[in-house]
Amino acid sequence: MRIYILLIVLLQFVSISTASAEVQPEEMLVADPFLEMHTGAASSFPIFYVVQRGDWIKILKRRTDWYQIVTIKKSGNIQEGWVHRSQMAETLTPTGEKMQIKDITRENYLEHKWESGMIGGDFKGSAMMTLYTDYQLTQNLAAEISLSQIIGNFSSRILMSGNLIHQPFPEWTVSPYFLLGAGQIKTSVSSSQAQLKDGTDYLAHVGFGIKMYLTRRFVLRADYQNHIIFQSKNKNEEIGSWQLGFGFFF
Repeated sequence: MRIYILLIVLLQFVSISTASAEVQPEEMLVADPFLEMHTGAASSFPIFYVVQRGDWIKILKRRTDWYQIVTIKKSGNIQEGWVHRSQMAETLTPTGEKMQIKDITRENYLEHKWESGMIGGDFKGSAMMTLYTDYQLTQNLAAEISLSQIIGNFSSRILMSGNLIHQPFPEWTVSPYFLLGAGQIKTSVSSSQAQLKDGTDYLAHVGFGIKMYLTRRFVLRADYQNHIIFQSKNKNEEIGSWQLGFGFFF
């Protein structure tokens, strides 16, 4: 049960990390005839309020091309919602200057500290899905925790590991990396036809892969890993896996 709780917590952490980028609260003057405020950070969310020219707003956070704002009024109801960057571009600072919208660039990627993502692939013929979070220790070295679910025809496995990732050329467009890690794997057998048995074993793995900066805060990641499972009996199990997916840095 604790393993599944960890999976849910890590999934929530990834979704929160990839959902929003905090910005410093900043007061702005509406210079456009109006700002259309949506209930969520997408044009598919309905417009529920229109901010008039001359009103003041405060920016709370940014989510890709959308800004969460709150109206500033001495009287009346305060409204909070999401406005697209195309309208925010004409708002004015207290000194009368247009708002400066900073886009995420490759330079931000080279300077980032955290990365979270989801990758999926194959683990000895079984479907494998992994959630991971990295912390950049240096520009070339990162510490990672990962949690994988492996689902086969007759059994399922949960793999938890801690890894070190060495990226010798982070400035390359397609940048190779090498991985070294260890952890635990828990096996649950669902059929008597399975050759496996229920249990928890330790494992170690090495691997290599590539990362490629895509756009904004998104990164493409692919890797191959060779796992050695140290079973309770004298015979160890050696398994290869490959995965492909996306990460989000912040």
